[in-house]
Amino acid sequence: MYVLQAENVTKVYGGRLEVNSNNALNGISLNIEDGEFTAIMGPSGSGKTTLLNILSGIDEATRGKIKIMGKDITKFTRDEMAIFRRENLGIISQDFNLLDDLTLEENAVLPLFIKDDSSENVKDRVEELFKFFNIWEQRNKYPHNVSGGQQQRAAACRALITNPKIVMADEPTGNLDSKASTKFMKYMQMINENRNSTIIMVTHDSYAASFCKRVLFIKDGKMYTEIRKKEGKEDFFNRILDCLAIIGGEVDEV
Repeated sequence: MYVLQAENVTKVYGGRLEVNSNNALNGISLNIEDGEFTAIMGPSGSGKTTLLNILSGIDEATRGKIKIMGKDITKFTRDEMAIFRRENLGIISQDFNLLDDLTLEENAVLPLFIKDDSSENVKDRVEELFKFFNIWEQRNKYPHNVSGGQQQRAAACRALITNPKIVMADEPTGNLDSKASTKFMKYMQMINENRNSTIIMVTHDSYAASFCKRVLFIKDGKMYTEIRKKEGKEDFFNRILDCLAIIGGEVDEV
């Protein structure tokens, strides 16, 4: 079952609506299955982040249709989209976006207060997630008192606290060292496998992408190809590198 369907998504910043290499996106179509862990990769300027922002309703497509859980979000008003995103999507960004004057736990439960969710099991949900991500002992610390990896795991707890249908992550390991990056991706892989969470992740990191089940490659705002994990992780990693070598993958982002 598809939880997300995108059809002929085009994004033009100024100018006429026509297919050309200057467009951010040029008619991208894709389907995401329930419980899938998908990475989106491509060269600098290929439109990776633009695509994720449009799929999450943060940005609007110039043309095209996007359905999430059967609902066409391109027809939503700005307020309707904000409510839908808050109730159904979990967003993880590269910069963590934690509030400095709140503890990690307070940051994590913030989406529940915004939703006006006063359910009695909030503490249980916080404890479950913080223990899963191995930051329970740091829950009362402030962001500036913990490592970048711990901040990113707290940001993941915040994204997952509302039990979202889809988690969307934009370069979640971009500000982490290799050790913290590997640890974070292992947690995300377990979240996908143990909770059947659907995850869509934009990344330039081939190793991070190798934790996913499928990688979509885009170039010049178009879908170029995709590969799926069939064999071991090492084989998948090498196939990712081969695809990036062909299309010119870089570490920079749109």
